[in-house]
Amino acid sequence: MYEILIVDDHTHLVDSMAGALPWEQMGISAVHKAYSGEEALELLNYHGIDLIVTDIQMTGISGLELASVVKRKWARIKTVILTGHDEFQYAQEAIRQSICSYLLKPVSNEELESTIRGLIDELQAEGELLVNQQKLSYLFRDSLPKLRESLLRELLAGKLPPLPRLRDRLRLYELPFDGAAPFLMLGMRIEEDFAGTDLYSVSLLEYAVTNIAEEIFSPRYHLWHCKDDHDYVVFLIGPKQPSEGSEPEWTEEAERLARLVQHQIKRFLKLKSSLVMSNWSSFPQDVPAVYHNVLSLFTDYIGFQTESFFHDVQERSVEEIRPLSELYASPSFMQLLEVEQWGAAEEKMKRVFEELERPENKTREHVFEAYITIMQAFSYYAHKKGKRFSDIYGREAEKMLKLDAGWSIEPLREWSFQTLRQLQSYSGSLSNSFRNDLINRILRYVNEQVKDVTLQSAADHVHLHPVYVSNLFKTETGDNFSNYVLQARMDRALQLLKQKDVKINWIAQEVGYQKPQYFIKLFKTHFGMTPQEYKNGLP
Repeated sequence: MYEILIVDDHTHLVDSMAGALPWEQMGISAVHKAYSGEEALELLNYHGIDLIVTDIQMTGISGLELASVVKRKWARIKTVILTGHDEFQYAQEAIRQSICSYLLKPVSNEELESTIRGLIDELQAEGELLVNQQKLSYLFRDSLPKLRESLLRELLAGKLPPLPRLRDRLRLYELPFDGAAPFLMLGMRIEEDFAGTDLYSVSLLEYAVTNIAEEIFSPRYHLWHCKDDHDYVVFLIGPKQPSEGSEPEWTEEAERLARLVQHQIKRFLKLKSSLVMSNWSSFPQDVPAVYHNVLSLFTDYIGFQTESFFHDVQERSVEEIRPLSELYASPSFMQLLEVEQWGAAEEKMKRVFEELERPENKTREHVFEAYITIMQAFSYYAHKKGKRFSDIYGREAEKMLKLDAGWSIEPLREWSFQTLRQLQSYSGSLSNSFRNDLINRILRYVNEQVKDVTLQSAADHVHLHPVYVSNLFKTETGDNFSNYVLQARMDRALQLLKQKDVKINWIAQEVGYQKPQYFIKLFKTHFGMTPQEYKNGLP
């Protein structure tokens, strides 16, 4: 079944046409109506439209303009133009916009039905062609380069799928990389200004660059490449027969071939380039960290120099500074908080601190870097909710905004997880049953600890921030926390006053007031009489 959209700025014509034809018999399950080109584009974003019938002359976006947008964004949609203007230039423009049919108004129901039935036959034929296995196979093969590039970009970004799934994708994409052999990474920066160069020409040059690299490396190495978000071309390189040579031999040859690639690119394409080559590492777990290190080497060692080559071969000790890959791996903290994936955010936090525990990352700078990134995510979430820090964290907000460069890993860990839990609690994502249970726990605590209870102690009892407890208590009970504590203390005082031979001073202390006169004042305000007057009135 198909869906059709009828567009005309004359509402009565749209309504009339929508009820004129036997749509269901024609194979159309839904008839959508739009009274302007703008409204039609809005509907196209939310419905699976297959056919459009539109007037050519409309206020705002015309039928031809609408057809132009449809051709660009929804190429499979069939479009029929209705017009009362029998002029050649309209027909010419309709042909340019790939209009499927051009009908003159007034059009009969029979003519319109015949036209639409013909287009439905075309849609059915195209659908059958689409699911043809040979066609699908061809399309898949044609898409392989893009699929390979996309998978490598995912790995560079730290999106490491489970190993069985990754192996399946590697086999499907015919990529001979696995955990059995090491890899090295080659980052290439093309140092030419392509401003003013058309996209087709740039794409040809990029294809030529990768083709040169593949021809030079392919006799003895597997090559896998993509273009990253910084316009660097990134190659993963692995030996085809690792057992045929030692690692130093492979390293020496790989460097020689990489320098040859750089030379041939300049010779044949007249392009300047700089290259960074990594050490051998393990696939796939080391890919994100190696990639971030390659980017750092471009920044720290090459900078604005051109036609440079840097091979990261220096000996590395356990104290070597390395980038925090997990901190920036996708999805980021900010992305997880934005969709309120609290469990995933906590798991990511655990992985970040596991990485911080490594000897090469136990520096004050790494801890400070982690604090800044985590704090940025917390800030973004709070401000996205239209809240200030003080609304969520109360007096703790000022402390959070003062960077403590002396923090070590453990204080940062404690602060990060505590703040995440507070943010989760404040988010309002707690279920009603959980809220009710929370309030009941607070009420029981107040009645059991009426003598010493405070907002802070009640918040500590349920492991939440006092500001959140105060707001939640008000929302769920309709009363302030302090008013409830006062009521609980007064009720407890009434019970104690019924006992014989008890002094007012003792009762005041038992319900949390060190100064008896203050207790007497509160009691009289609450009940209209003093504690002694109430006691004297008992039978």
